[in-house]
Amino acid sequence: MNEKAIIRNLELVDLYVEDITEYQNLSTSTIRTYVPDAKRAAKIFGEMGVTFDQIDVHDLKKFMKTVDEISPRKDGLTLGRLKGIFSQLNSMMEFLVYNNYAQTNKVPGFRKRYLKSYKNSVSQSTEKQVPPDSQLSEMIYSIQDIQIRAYHLLLAKTGLRREESILLNIEDVDLVERSITTSRFRKRTNRRLPIDKECTSALESYFRSMPTYPRVEGEESLFVNREGRRIGKNTVSRWVNQNAQRCGFHDPSADILERHKKFGPHNYRHWFTTALRRNDCPERIIKHLRGDADNSTADRYDHVTWEEVVDSYTACIPELIGS
Repeated sequence: MNEKAIIRNLELVDLYVEDITEYQNLSTSTIRTYVPDAKRAAKIFGEMGVTFDQIDVHDLKKFMKTVDEISPRKDGLTLGRLKGIFSQLNSMMEFLVYNNYAQTNKVPGFRKRYLKSYKNSVSQSTEKQVPPDSQLSEMIYSIQDIQIRAYHLLLAKTGLRREESILLNIEDVDLVERSITTSRFRKRTNRRLPIDKECTSALESYFRSMPTYPRVEGEESLFVNREGRRIGKNTVSRWVNQNAQRCGFHDPSADILERHKKFGPHNYRHWFTTALRRNDCPERIIKHLRGDADNSTADRYDHVTWEEVVDSYTACIPELIGS
C-alpha cells in the first residue's frame, strides 16, 4: 500500500467534492453516488501506487478488474454499474484537467473502447414496459397506503423523473390551482406542471392523513420514509417495484436487458408520454409537460401559455382509478 499516493488522491477528491457540491448543478442522488465512488477510486489507485494525475490506460484496466473483483455481487458488477463508476471517474478527471491538477484524461477513450459493449447491448435490448391502463389502474387502486398511492398517481399524472419527485416539498403542491412546482433541475426547462382531478384528490387524502406519517421536526419534504425524513431513491424504487411485482408486471430477477419485464419509477414517464400521444395531445404540449429542452430556433420562439397546457393536459390525460 502506498500511503502517500492514497493521501494525495483523497486530497484531490476533497477538492472535487467541493466543486460538484458548490458549483455543479448535479442532483443530490448523483452526488450521493459520486462521492463514495471517488473515495473508493482514490484508495484503489493509491494501493496501486498511482495518483490521479498519473493514471494511464494500463492503470484503468487494473482499476476495472479490481472494482469488479471486490464487488459484493456474486457475478461481479453489472455493466450498467461499471458504466456509472467510470462516469464518475471521468467527471473527476475532467475537473482535475480543467483545474491543472492533471495533464490528460484517459477515461473517455477507455470507455469508448472497453465499455462499448454495454452501449451496444442496451440498443439491442427490449423496450421499457408500458402496461395497459387497466393493469396500471388495478395496481394503483389496490395500494392501501395513502402516501404510496398518492406517490404513484403523481408520477403517472406528471411524468416526473425520480430525482424530481424526491425533491418535492409540501409547499410545492397547489391543490386549489391543481398544480405542482418542481425544484430547479438541470434536465427540466419548465417547473410548473398541472395535475388532474384524481391526482389532486389523492394528494388531498394524503394531506389529511399526514399526522399518521410522523416526520422529524422541520422536515419539509412532500413524501417521507419510515424515519420521517425525505425519501431517497431506494425508498422510491421499493414503493414502485414491490407493488408492480405484486400485480405481476415487475420481475426483480430479470436481466438488465429484459426491460419489458421490469417496472420502476421511470416507466411512469414512458406511460405518461404514451398516454398523452394516444389521446392526440399536441407534441409541443407533451414536450412542455415533459420539460424537454428546446432543440430548434422555432422551439425558442414558440411560447406555450399555461392555459393551453392545462386545457390540452386535462383533455388528454387518462383517468386511472375513477372518482
